[in-house]
Amino acid sequence: MRKPEFIVPVVTVFDEQGKVDLEANIQVWNGLIDRGVDGILLHGSNGEFFTLSREERLQLIEAAVEATRGKVKLIVGTGTNAVDETVGLSKQALALGADVVMVITPFYFGLGHEGIVEYFCAVASQIDGDVMLYNFPARTGNDIDADAVRQIVTRCPNVVGIKDTVTDMGHTRAILEALADVAPEFIVYSGFDENFAHNGLAGGNGCIAALANIYPELTHAWAAALGASDWERVEKIQHVIDKLADIYTVAPLFVPAVKYAMSVRGLPVQPICRSTVLPLTDEQKGQIETILDNARQIIEAQDLL
Repeated sequence: MRKPEFIVPVVTVFDEQGKVDLEANIQVWNGLIDRGVDGILLHGSNGEFFTLSREERLQLIEAAVEATRGKVKLIVGTGTNAVDETVGLSKQALALGADVVMVITPFYFGLGHEGIVEYFCAVASQIDGDVMLYNFPARTGNDIDADAVRQIVTRCPNVVGIKDTVTDMGHTRAILEALADVAPEFIVYSGFDENFAHNGLAGGNGCIAALANIYPELTHAWAAALGASDWERVEKIQHVIDKLADIYTVAPLFVPAVKYAMSVRGLPVQPICRSTVLPLTDEQKGQIETILDNARQIIEAQDLL
């Protein structure tokens, strides 16, 4: 089994005027690092990358490089719907000091199997650095299947990994199997928290998922337990994670719910988002508080931290 990792896809903290709050973002990153995350993914879906200007993205990348240097790995999402823009942003992110860039499939139009392969090859072939694929078909309408991953990696060896955000672990296992002979060190992360242990046991690298924003010390303990083959502890934490995942269903969009949960746990975050104008209701906030309180009680009763 590979060393299991739990990477946090950080939120983007905005102030009451909806502007990027750089200092608050840095405080959040430092807090997450101090509480045990294995790495930071900047500008993922949870970070509302699609609402940020290029200037904002570059400002946050520069700050994140400084915050993570010598501490944890930094993955930066650089995907757009245009090859040239994606390549340009990727080059800038790597030049600023990102460890790897992560490129999501184009979203809006369906590309088909061949179109997906050619898009990623067009991007990766122009980048002098490590590239990860980001598969989130429920949001983009485009799926990177195992055969596509194999074709891309065969043609572009600087494509070193994938975040596979699908509920079906069979999809993720198929990628691991397809790359076993051509790229045995290929990195495979799952994108949903509840798939973390299954991913590791299947030969993957772990998870990049949003609950690490809320309970980084718990996801750290989970990774440590899996790495130590402490199956009883792995199972107990799995049950807590499954309960915490109810936070995702409180509101139509999960990002403000994640942000509110972070604020309840003491991080300097307000549930202000650009991706929705709907604020959380008092009832929704109460549901989140109940979920967190129930999880806290289980964690304390079972001495999981």
